[in-house]
Amino acid sequence: MPVDALNVLQTSVTKTASFSGAALILAGGTPRRGMKARVIYSAATNVSGANAVVFSVDVCYDGVPTLWNVDFVAPVINLSTTSQSGEIFIPFDVSPTMVAGVITAPQIRLTATFSGAGSTPTITYQGDLSLTRP
Repeated sequence: MPVDALNVLQTSVTKTASFSGAALILAGGTPRRGMKARVIYSAATNVSGANAVVFSVDVCYDGVPTLWNVDFVAPVINLSTTSQSGEIFIPFDVSPTMVAGVITAPQIRLTATFSGAGSTPTITYQGDLSLTRP
């Protein structure tokens, strides 16, 4: 699936604290085989101490974008003083749900969660959607 404005979860951004991107509505849910969120990251560093960042695809099943489930999580990226870069994929599969007798389209968002006690963690990343392989 080529990357275009219709399948971008997060444009390139640099963060130093936990951050959740804007919601993307998946009107019919994911295709039968699911999808993957691709995260390309660079300049992942830490000035001192120990910090980590974890990317996740959060899902809102009921149409109320304040109730998010952290259902799909990528492996931890441990930050160090040596800059890191890479690409990770987060497979996910969501379907519309029935809420109060109405079929509701799921919403997804890409979240970066920082943890640890080090100083000045930072990461630059972008995220997009791709189809999974059979």
